[in-house]
Amino acid sequence: MTTAVEEKRAGIVGPTVVRSKDGSALVRARESKSQQSTQTTLFGFFDKENGINWKTTFRVSGKQFYSPRHKHTFDQVRYFVRGSVQYGKDVYEAGTCLYLPEGVHYGPMQPIEGMERAGIGMQFAGCSRIMFPYRSDIAKAREAMEKLGTNEKGAFRWADGRLQDGYEAVLEHLTGRKVEYPKPRYDNYIVMHSENHAWTPLKGASGVFVKHLGYFNATGPNIKLLKIEPGAETSAGMAAFQQVRAVVEGEIDYEGENYETVSCMYLPAHVPYSSIKSARGATLLVVQLAANPDEPPPFCLI
Repeated sequence: MTTAVEEKRAGIVGPTVVRSKDGSALVRARESKSQQSTQTTLFGFFDKENGINWKTTFRVSGKQFYSPRHKHTFDQVRYFVRGSVQYGKDVYEAGTCLYLPEGVHYGPMQPIEGMERAGIGMQFAGCSRIMFPYRSDIAKAREAMEKLGTNEKGAFRWADGRLQDGYEAVLEHLTGRKVEYPKPRYDNYIVMHSENHAWTPLKGASGVFVKHLGYFNATGPNIKLLKIEPGAETSAGMAAFQQVRAVVEGEIDYEGENYETVSCMYLPAHVPYSSIKSARGATLLVVQLAANPDEPPPFCLI
């Protein structure tokens, strides 16, 4: 197992677990006109040498934030841990999971009056394999673009007055060409109400249960909730796909180390991983993606 510090220095060569407090050291609380009192914990699953680029965050947004209706060239998974948030006319509560496919519009997003919201967010390349920039490249692009315009509530206003989606502007700056969005595979983003899914026993692991929330496309994401009862543990193993497991409730033990809510682990493809134990019980969000487009994840392998 590698720690967050080792990952930054030597790359992701094995299972990587990051506690929230360790991630917070990478990205501190920030404030802006569009997102006030927003604290973002970045877990940092980026490794150019090994082709790993899976942005995972835990974000706590205060009473004032806003994001306009927009779309992206990459896929996203979001799971709400507490609070409520409004997407357009729809309000989503804790326990709701969203799959936001590439090329599909969503939003605008805004808070419920007087309520803080917190959730896990994941971003990764979609099926079209359009360039998904590394965080370091995005930071360099934004720094260079400060001389070319200003950021305005999720958009970028160029010096000539033209307004453009902020991420789209960054991607065009990096590639030197106009962004071509993939044709959407879905009419809308997918909403999964986890409270309406049943827990099913995980074969070969007494006291461990799974909620199968959704399996999308040939390569994933394959999205699940995993419940480990007090004293139970998952099996050790090795998978041909990559996955992120986020502790959204309780605490776990991995290779003798204790990890509480919200800690995150990245498991690379074709690398052995150890069992997960829990003395007091835990619930994890599990998202799996193919490492090779010709090798999709199985429906259930934990």
